[in-house]
Amino acid sequence: MKIKQATMCDFEKIMSFYNVMCEVLGEKDFLPDGDKGGFPPQDMVKDAIHSGFQFVGVESDKIVAAYIINHDCDDAYHTVQWHINAEKNEVVILHALRVLPDYGGRGYSKQLVKHAIQTAKSWKQKAIRLDCIVGNDVPVKVYTSFGFEYVDTVAITYADIGIPMQFKLYELLL
Repeated sequence: MKIKQATMCDFEKIMSFYNVMCEVLGEKDFLPDGDKGGFPPQDMVKDAIHSGFQFVGVESDKIVAAYIINHDCDDAYHTVQWHINAEKNEVVILHALRVLPDYGGRGYSKQLVKHAIQTAKSWKQKAIRLDCIVGNDVPVKVYTSFGFEYVDTVAITYADIGIPMQFKLYELLL
């Protein structure tokens, strides 16, 4: 898999990729019943592409993995005691890291996380932060294998889920 910074030429393929991932995640027990589509929303992806924050993993001209890394976070992030005190522009938030199920087991998630860490370091960031919904334990194992440390559990109401859910917050100091 080759990881590259996305361009607007990739937009439709990225949205198709994320729509498939919403269907897959929508079947998981840790999410409530109902419509769980729409994450990340089109505007978030467009903004991420324009800002250089959207990355995709490509294999045989097909997007098989993706993530967004930027400075945007839910307000709940401001209610916890992080391991490092840093300004918003000194910390990046990892969003929407996904790998198509047919490409699972190949280490692609680890490649994406490693790439995100390298990218954040090249941007001279002090830390990477992320949230993971309680019950979604598979990505937590990947993140903690890279040294991400649990910080706190908070309620977040993301638009695609529509109701408050518990999310574990993690941080990696760079």
